Amino acid sequence: MPGQQYNYQNRPTEKLTAKYILRWFSPRWFIFIMGTGALASVFQLLSGARTGLLHALAVSFLVLAIGVFPVAAFFMMLRFFVGLDCILKEWRHSSLIQFYSAIFIAAAICATGLINVPTSFIPESTSYNLALVFWWIALVIGLFFALFTSFKVMIGNHAEPRRALGFWFLPPVGLFVVVFAGNFLAMHMQSVSHAKWILFLNTFILGIAIPITVIIFTSVLSRALLYNFPRRDVAPSFMIGVAPIGVSIVAINTYLPLLKELALPELISAAALAPLVKLVSLLLWGFGLWWLLIAIMAITYYFIKQGVPVTLGYWAFIFPPAAYTIATLILAKSLNMPFMKYFAIVMATVLAVAWAVNLILTIRGMINRTIFDVSPTFKGDIPYL
Repeated sequence: MPGQQYNYQNRPTEKLTAKYILRWFSPRWFIFIMGTGALASVFQLLSGARTGLLHALAVSFLVLAIGVFPVAAFFMMLRFFVGLDCILKEWRHSSLIQFYSAIFIAAAICATGLINVPTSFIPESTSYNLALVFWWIALVIGLFFALFTSFKVMIGNHAEPRRALGFWFLPPVGLFVVVFAGNFLAMHMQSVSHAKWILFLNTFILGIAIPITVIIFTSVLSRALLYNFPRRDVAPSFMIGVAPIGVSIVAINTYLPLLKELALPELISAAALAPLVKLVSLLLWGFGLWWLLIAIMAITYYFIKQGVPVTLGYWAFIFPPAAYTIATLILAKSLNMPFMKYFAIVMATVLAVAWAVNLILTIRGMINRTIFDVSPTFKGDIPYL
């Protein structure tokens, strides 16, 4: 048909025109912000200072993440006017709807960076207020998609075991990130009542995130063991399973100092909870290392046997291991285990190189427009206009 071309499955689809790109602008662009902002926190943790190369890298990554967020948010909001039908199609898809959680995860990561990465050119009060704005964005959108995503998947008659892949982790991952962003924010609040409100809110959110994560881990692992490997373009989704492990460790370890600061014996004492948090964190870290190695082997298998086409999914190689690296640095200090810090340094170095490679591939994809196309795995599920 005129104005159409065929993909590898011989399914008719629109050419990659500006209209097509805007109508199908993917929330996966926010995964770039997630990974970039997480690396800012990694480098600041390694630096531990307000000067030096690592601190400069942390500031640069944070500024880039914050700068890209409003641009991506603008195009995402514009879609509601020029591509609402495409959004509704994605919301009827049990996998594509999961990517919308990347929006509030990115906002929470920006809030965390603004609190923890000091900058010489942004006053502390401005950083705090800006972090508060990002946190509110993350909280409102996060609670909405925590309910909406599960509801749509349950009633959509589209969920099948074979569709349970790594991106299903994104909603609970986002809830954990909202929790630790709120914890960091509360530690800087002058109002004790507001800090207590965040503590109780985060307790509620953890009550949602923890069991949902366990259920999704069961589903994804069962899918991996009982079904054939998914198509090569979704191979990066194997790495996303590392994310909930990393962010959950960060969430519960930042919950503890806030509980100690507020001294709420009617809830539970921080001293009584501390040994349990350390033990659970170490157990989770071991499971995370196992999943990380499995993911690396699976993705390497794809690259060797089939190759992995460049898509926005490549940014899934950055945020999950970056979150795990942050968790590793926190545990290295908490448990006084130097080898964990050395491991985190190696991870940070690899991630910095991977981030640079991803950026080059993404810019190249933007120039030839291929990065804007819908991934082949999902194309066959979306009715074309």
